[in-house]
Amino acid sequence: MSRIGTIVGDRFRIDDAIGKGAMADVYRALDLETQAYVALKILRHTHVNDATSLARFDREAEVQARLRHRNIAALLDTGITDKKEPYLAVELLRGKSLRSVIKTEGFVVPRRAASYAWQALQGLHAVHAAGVLHRDLKPANIMLEPSPGPIERVVLIDFGFATFEGSAKLTLQGTVVGSLQYIAPERLRGVDADARGDLYSIGVILFELLTGKPVFAAKDDFTLIEMVVNAPPPQIDNALDPVLQRALAKDPDDRYRDAAEMAMALEALAGSL
Repeated sequence: MSRIGTIVGDRFRIDDAIGKGAMADVYRALDLETQAYVALKILRHTHVNDATSLARFDREAEVQARLRHRNIAALLDTGITDKKEPYLAVELLRGKSLRSVIKTEGFVVPRRAASYAWQALQGLHAVHAAGVLHRDLKPANIMLEPSPGPIERVVLIDFGFATFEGSAKLTLQGTVVGSLQYIAPERLRGVDADARGDLYSIGVILFELLTGKPVFAAKDDFTLIEMVVNAPPPQIDNALDPVLQRALAKDPDDRYRDAAEMAMALEALAGSL
């Protein structure tokens, strides 16, 4: 049944369906209070009675409520529909994802790639400062919004797999959430990752922006996991390679301490790009 034209929470009028995830549907909706459009994420009715789905959706709301930064999609409101479905109203982004950029352009010049990564790290620093791990950083979850400056504003989105550091897991033992190509080796080994796992993901994204291809690729998941866990990352003929090699280190202790340190490393190389 179409939701187009319906009003949610006495505030949001749904105008169009714009996305579909594993558990939720996303709509463009008009905020009748502000007359601005928002992205309305509603847990699918088939998941309303599933405790794990409800807990994950609640955690996503709790996570985003803590985060306020220009490089993070802003949470505007939460509530429950008249059918008892939880929803989130989030800043509506009108730009394109890094996945779209890579697909259409192949790769980008180093200065532009470094700017995208630097901005993502600013948002990620705020995420980690709030005690949150994103856990699903990939080109599809990084948006580029039009900006008055020469480079678009980078915005981190989709905190559906995010968690608080040290909090209880919402996934079954032995399962891994996220996209295999971007997951840190320690997580694939079954070890609890800290914020440095997100830094590994940024390294993979930066490599892909610079080369047009992921760090590792394989015909099957088993081989891909083996490569991520054991194979050394390839080097590239680029001034940013030292940053990549450190971000992609197998041992978290060999990576940058935090997002701020990795961002400073990119700044230090900016003049040579």
